[in-house]
Amino acid sequence: MNILEMTEGELYKAGLEELIIQMGPTYTEQFLKQCKPNDYDYTDERHKWLDDDPDIPTMVNQIQERKTDQEAKERIRAERIDAWRKGLLELTEIEICELGAKILTDKLGIPGSIVFLHHHFKQNEWAQVKDNRC
Repeated sequence: MNILEMTEGELYKAGLEELIIQMGPTYTEQFLKQCKPNDYDYTDERHKWLDDDPDIPTMVNQIQERKTDQEAKERIRAERIDAWRKGLLELTEIEICELGAKILTDKLGIPGSIVFLHHHFKQNEWAQVKDNRC
C-alpha cells in the first residue's frame, strides 16, 4: 500500500478498517471521540518550562532517567495491551488513544495518520452542519 498514491477517502477507509480489526468497533468509536482537536494554548506553560532551565549535567541526568522510565512504561503498556487482547482487562481512555494512534501510524505512517484524522473531523463537522439544517 502506497499512501502517497491514495486519496483522502481511501486513506480514511484503510485506517478505519485497521482500527476496527485491531481494536473492535467499540474501542474504535471511543478512540475517534477522544482524539478531537482542542484549542489549548501551551504558550504560558512553555514559558514556565523555559524559565526553569537546568544546567547541562542535570539535563543529561534527566534525559537518562526519562529514557529508563519510558522503557519501563513501554513494557507495562505492552503487557496491558496483551492482557486486553486476551480479554483479561479493559483499557483506560489514554491507553485507547495511544493504541489507536499506534495502529494508525503503523498502518498509514505519520502523514497518513494526520490525513485520516483530518478527514474524520472534517466529515464530523459536515455531518453536524447538515444535522443542524434539518
